[in-house]
Amino acid sequence: MILVATSTLPLVNASNPEPTVIEGRIFVVSLDQNNSYETTVDVDENSFIQLTLNCQACTGSLTGDDTNASGSERMELFSVNTTTIAVNIATTETETVQFTLHHGVMDAFPHVRPGPSDASSHHPIGICTEAADCMDTLRGTLAAVVDDSTDLDMLQSGVVNSSADEYMTIDVSSGDTLEWQWLDTTEETAVTVYFQNMTDEIMFETTLTSTTGHTELNGLPIPVEWWTAPDYGRFIVRISSPVFPALWTAHAMIHTNVPTTPLIGQDLIYGAELLGHGSTISAFDWNETQALELHSRLGQITLRVDQLLNGSWVTGQSDTVEEGESRTIYPYPGNIGGRIVISDVPVFSLELQTNEYSDNNAWLDAPSHLPATLGLDNTSWPTINLTDASSGELTLAVHDTVDTYRFVVDGWEDSVHFIQFTITGNISEIEAQLWDIDQLTSEVLDTAPSVVTSDSLRISMQVGRGTHYLQIRAINSSALTQHAWGSDVPSIDYTLTPSYSLIDEGEEPWFPPSEDAVFWGGVARWVLGTAFLIPGVYLLVHLQRSRTYGREIFSKKERLAWYRTRLDSGEANVHASQKDLVRALYAGAQLQWEDGLETWGKPSLHHRTEGLDLAVWRIDKRMAKTPGTWPLVLGIHVLDGEWDLAAIRFDAPGGAAYTVRHVEPRFLFQGEEVFLDTLKQGHRMFLMVELEGDAPAVDIELNGRMDTIPFASRIPTTFTRDEEE
Repeated sequence: MILVATSTLPLVNASNPEPTVIEGRIFVVSLDQNNSYETTVDVDENSFIQLTLNCQACTGSLTGDDTNASGSERMELFSVNTTTIAVNIATTETETVQFTLHHGVMDAFPHVRPGPSDASSHHPIGICTEAADCMDTLRGTLAAVVDDSTDLDMLQSGVVNSSADEYMTIDVSSGDTLEWQWLDTTEETAVTVYFQNMTDEIMFETTLTSTTGHTELNGLPIPVEWWTAPDYGRFIVRISSPVFPALWTAHAMIHTNVPTTPLIGQDLIYGAELLGHGSTISAFDWNETQALELHSRLGQITLRVDQLLNGSWVTGQSDTVEEGESRTIYPYPGNIGGRIVISDVPVFSLELQTNEYSDNNAWLDAPSHLPATLGLDNTSWPTINLTDASSGELTLAVHDTVDTYRFVVDGWEDSVHFIQFTITGNISEIEAQLWDIDQLTSEVLDTAPSVVTSDSLRISMQVGRGTHYLQIRAINSSALTQHAWGSDVPSIDYTLTPSYSLIDEGEEPWFPPSEDAVFWGGVARWVLGTAFLIPGVYLLVHLQRSRTYGREIFSKKERLAWYRTRLDSGEANVHASQKDLVRALYAGAQLQWEDGLETWGKPSLHHRTEGLDLAVWRIDKRMAKTPGTWPLVLGIHVLDGEWDLAAIRFDAPGGAAYTVRHVEPRFLFQGEEVFLDTLKQGHRMFLMVELEGDAPAVDIELNGRMDTIPFASRIPTTFTRDEEE
């Protein structure tokens, strides 16, 4: 017989307010002081109805035709005949009341345990085929989460009504797991599970017992247990109590066996979680430079990690990970895959993640030795880029105490190259060595050790063209590897910063040319020589035109105001004015400094020191090539000294930083800086700079090195935007 125990609340003639439902079975209603909630429920004959309350000042009552029950926490009512039960909940304070209402609870299970060969009807029970659909470990529990108890197969109930226990039969397949959760018990109630096949019976040692008056409304963790079927057969579930009648309500479900949980193709660098019941095998991508991190956050797990080497699985050691513990598993050299085998665990949640420990981000662990000859395949030695910094580690967990890198320099046959490496990190525990290799014989021509500085190691050498080697090694490797291989011990991290200089170009290779090469080489020289003269001629013409145009614009004072007037009157369009302004910037630099200042008009800011003269002008926003930017004209005159690595910086003293969007003439710029390179004594230039940003003002400074000494010159007055017309 199928028991019906539902918490769905039939609302018949219910008064306001209307209750809400959480987790499918717990009702919540807000009541005002001295107010009540009422409803009616139709119940079957010879069945119980049970009301459980969670509140501060409320009381409840169940009333039938000739019977009633009342209380402040729990009440039960037995109905002999089919009838309608009135439910009333009242309170003397304004509060929110939680309650559960179970009806149709009856003594309907068999009282005799069947033998292995006895026939017994299968009792319908909830099924969960995907663990991820039933579990939510973020709630801090491995128990299945049943948010909809309208599924009557999930919600089970009954009455232990005599000294005879109740028995429930559930058909299962090998590896299936039964989960039982006590929701409500009026008396101490226990569930014991047997497994039977056609011939034999075993009793599981684990028993799940609830306390007298247990309710899920108490806010405590729900009592839960799991049992896994060792073979095909059936579970016999015994429900017993030392006190009767004992009413009980529970969640019961079968988690079907999932023999494999593949993770192939999933990037475990971002982490993953294995959820399940019983046993499973999970294969995943794994290379020899990734450490596997395992963590069991919510329970004990027995597992092993196998590795795929040369097409065969190498079986790992079985390990029990306690709740809250972690494990780090390192791959064997040559490993190309892995699998996690979890066995005989009723329920599990395993968090896993891979951490890369390759050297120089090359997906390789740098070898501990030099190759025997240059003729051998040396792709296993990571290559160092001589223009960028790189990083690596000595992974002591796998007894990695030496890393050997190759680097390649190119040039003419007799060229000489200077190589230097600066090594930072745990420098007290490591040393370095360089080898200059003969490219014909593979012999070592020279070697150099590292030198300790205050915060780094430095190593340098002159080498010829070709492939050479750098080695990083632990100073006291024997003391650092006293542990077993694969133990979780800290690594030694380091960073390599290279410096490269070509100090001697050597002799260019020479071969006697043919007569055709001589003839056509002469023709090419004449053609190319003529072509090379063209830019020089163009430059002379351009400079002469610039000087002429400079004298022309000098005749027109207040040129920035002149642009604005022409734009306002419609005499000139924006595009033509922008092109004329660019020409004027080039031409103005050909004038004497004072003449150039007069050409643009009175500066909005003017700052002069013994060695530098800076001027700034406001300009009509319509002259900007980038919409929405703030255009400025900036004049620079070096009076004394020589600047190198010079840059103009536009600093916002308040608000977000400015960004340079366009510069005329075309100088390099990034962020809030325009890079001017070298400015010699007497140098004059005018720039138009377009700034993007909402800051109300800007500070302008020129920084760099003046006569090889770091120097900066800032206009002391902040340039504000609110003065613009």
